[in-house]
Amino acid sequence: MSYELVYSPIAEIDLDRVWDEVFAASQDFDITDKYIKDLRETIKTKKSHPKTGKPLNYMGEFTGIYYVTFKEYMAFYRIREERIEVGRILFSRSDYMKTLFGKSEYTLDDTDE
Repeated sequence: MSYELVYSPIAEIDLDRVWDEVFAASQDFDITDKYIKDLRETIKTKKSHPKTGKPLNYMGEFTGIYYVTFKEYMAFYRIREERIEVGRILFSRSDYMKTLFGKSEYTLDDTDE
């Protein structure tokens, strides 16, 4: 079975940001376009077996979100019926837990930082 692959509007914005970041580093359109193509292909590999992505745990619990890593970025997705919904694509060294859940996994209190 092959799942339908869809990107949320914010994931599409994330892809534009990734393009800008890769272009800023490489200053080469061909390198940047290939990077984005390869990133999308890496995500696309999950269409046949989406649960082979890494499960994302937060505060010790599975969130229902899986992710796949491509070089410096992580694509986060959910499986809904026969669809893979890519929600975000984030830099792997960012505080992606805070971006996804509103606070870092290792924050001990509920106050904003």
